[in-house]
Amino acid sequence: MGKGDDQELNTLAARELSFDILKGVILTPITTGLNIAVMGPPGAGKTTMCQCLLKEATQAGLRGLCAITNNPIQLIREQLRAQGPIPGGKPDEVLYVDMYSWLLGERSPERFQIDNASDVASLSVVLSGAADAVGEKAFFVFDSPSTLLAYNSEELMVRFLKSHLARMKKRGNIGTYVFETGIHSSGFYNEVRASFDSVIEMKLEEADGELRRFIRVYSFRGLHETKWFRFLITPEHRVRIC
Repeated sequence: MGKGDDQELNTLAARELSFDILKGVILTPITTGLNIAVMGPPGAGKTTMCQCLLKEATQAGLRGLCAITNNPIQLIREQLRAQGPIPGGKPDEVLYVDMYSWLLGERSPERFQIDNASDVASLSVVLSGAADAVGEKAFFVFDSPSTLLAYNSEELMVRFLKSHLARMKKRGNIGTYVFETGIHSSGFYNEVRASFDSVIEMKLEEADGELRRFIRVYSFRGLHETKWFRFLITPEHRVRIC
């Protein structure tokens, strides 16, 4: 494969991971939605990548929905603001679901929140209510369902995800769901890969005394790609793929 071929593949990967290519799916009248699993070890950049896609979505004029299980909501707000303002001075159109404050024994100021991660039925109701509030054809980030597996069985979580994904797809939403690798069973990861329209994989490798991040679009609606690309996070909390 020549240098020109490598450049073409890099361009294709960047387009596949850009909201510019995804919003064409969500804004097409015949779309049925798009659910994306983002899988990788801790520190690979999964959260940052999802935040960048969410920021691009709001900059394009769509509303966002963000469910957080492993960080304070205020921290996530600050990280999104660090990526730059919305054109025209408009506020970020993001609705948050606080799934973290209950761990601290605190009541969240957010409109949507949970108070027990092991109550999957209540969790489903809260997420559905938030999805109704944000409206159809929105961009959804769920970071991360892996946290809920500390309180629920894998079998229960698979049933919850399948039902939830079907509802999100019916609304025509694009959803990105973060999964930690190396902590669940291989059977669970196989269920995830089978349940999502697209799977983005990320990894860390040590070379020359430093950790390097890599990313690939493992699958996209039945198509598969094996090539990995270098994934960089800038000081401005943005991402580059090269």
